[in-house]
Amino acid sequence: MIDRLSLAGISLLGAILLVPQLTNAQPTVEWTPLPELGYSAQIKVAGYIAPSAPSVDAQSWDFSDVEGTVFSNFEVAPASASPFAPLFSGAYWTAQNGDQLSFFALVNGGFTIMGNANTAASITIPFTDPLTQWTFPLEYGDVSSDDFSAEVMLFGQPYTLVGDVTAENDAWGSLTMPDGTVHEEVMRVNYSQFYTETYDGDTADWYLNQVVYFAEGQSFPLFLHEELIVTDNAGVELLNGTDVAWYSDLLAAVPLTAIDVADVAFPNPVMSGASLYWTLPPDCHWKVMGLNGQVIDHGVSVTREQKVLDTSSWGRGVVLLVPLTREGQTMGKVQRVFIQ
Repeated sequence: MIDRLSLAGISLLGAILLVPQLTNAQPTVEWTPLPELGYSAQIKVAGYIAPSAPSVDAQSWDFSDVEGTVFSNFEVAPASASPFAPLFSGAYWTAQNGDQLSFFALVNGGFTIMGNANTAASITIPFTDPLTQWTFPLEYGDVSSDDFSAEVMLFGQPYTLVGDVTAENDAWGSLTMPDGTVHEEVMRVNYSQFYTETYDGDTADWYLNQVVYFAEGQSFPLFLHEELIVTDNAGVELLNGTDVAWYSDLLAAVPLTAIDVADVAFPNPVMSGASLYWTLPPDCHWKVMGLNGQVIDHGVSVTREQKVLDTSSWGRGVVLLVPLTREGQTMGKVQRVFIQ
């Protein structure tokens, strides 16, 4: 996933084999409701692969030989669980990639972002005009567009963002993921986004193009081709990045009524070097992880017990407390703890 330098951070991330398909009809991809408590996953990235040309005929995209590395953790959770929720009216969910947190909801079929926050810096950017990225159901040939904007004060200085997006459903067919999973009915969306942000006298123009693939039963794109260019107000290039990205190792959160879950850890925030207290249920295989996916600490609670965690070696920022069952499912909600 391309490393976003922008405070807004709004994008939520070999050759392609084209084989004629004997498919009776173009698919229609409906929105898939998210699990009650959300889910977590890892984002993997690899070198850029150019997408195939748009076509009215079915295509077969095979990414089974693509090898990637873990870029960051990705977490979807109810917006109500975030301390920033009151600032993002209408948001039902959050999606977190690294320290970037997006607040979103499905509005009249449109995947709509109400704004973003940077959890490490405690910066919030509610959108004055929310951004609808694409609209469900996804059908071949459909084109949608939207404008979006934000105007807030950050550290005593005005910050503004103005942009527009276009999404075109330009291809369809089947897709094979890097892990070999095959999705037979896939819709591809060509998503183009431009915005200008101004802060403290500086201006930057962001050009993002993502070619993404959706399948029935998936709430987010399966696989992404990404190209990003950032320039200053004189047109000088500040950043140019490309990659492909995908989600792996998805873990749906288990409903709270189904199992004995971990209690909320405290204090939160916690001063670096102070003790963090976390009460865990029996047979809990727990991990403390950084936003980059690195496991900082781990263990198993045999009986229900209060763990006293030493934060002195964790460093400042945000860590994730992940309680897992023996089978690897999350036991309730993954918690974010701020280390000051």
